[in-house]
Amino acid sequence: MKVRFLGHSCVEIVGRHHILIDPDFTNEPLSGVEYICITHAHSDHIGRVAEVSDGIILASPDVCEVAMKLGVSCERLHPVRVGDQVANIRVLPGYSSTNEIIYTIIVLLFLHRKPESAGTPLSFFIDDDASLYHNGDAYKAPLNVTPDILCLPWRNVPFRSNQYKETLVQMTKQINPRYVLPIHHDLQGREADLSEVTEKINVPVLNGYRWYCFYDKEHVS
Repeated sequence: MKVRFLGHSCVEIVGRHHILIDPDFTNEPLSGVEYICITHAHSDHIGRVAEVSDGIILASPDVCEVAMKLGVSCERLHPVRVGDQVANIRVLPGYSSTNEIIYTIIVLLFLHRKPESAGTPLSFFIDDDASLYHNGDAYKAPLNVTPDILCLPWRNVPFRSNQYKETLVQMTKQINPRYVLPIHHDLQGREADLSEVTEKINVPVLNGYRWYCFYDKEHVS
């Protein structure tokens, strides 16, 4: 199994299956994708989905509707719900603060715009030579999961950024992964220093855009 970060929230996995998560990438994925998992409908998670010609879309029913509006044929859409499993992909609850009324009020007051609809959020647990958990850009994961790899959305946010990062640290300690794969740190205007992750989180950090190869749960290169 091998894993790499492709920019924004996008992660590519090649193992038992070729999986792409949150297809708004800044680096092109390999061809032959089998499954595309989408955590929620924000453009920085779903924006380039129609550019990936291969793969079955796994997302909430309302997020599948967004994908169809972006140009994905309905034959490729496979709506899923919490508790479903497709191949080695488990569908788990997601979390998005953008669905909360407090977030809406803050955006309207300070950014003077209506928040972008996220749809129904999901998270995904990939079970392979190493297991991987991806929760989009959520900073909460009230779940009993212990993956080998946690995709961690390390970024600066407009309000209380230090508090947000501390919540991510606490979430990481709760989940207790073997490795952390930082994501979302390159989003324009929200860029974050990855050296902070190494300082604050006491597990190996998989930095950069290169492939990481897992031969089993103990050996990575």
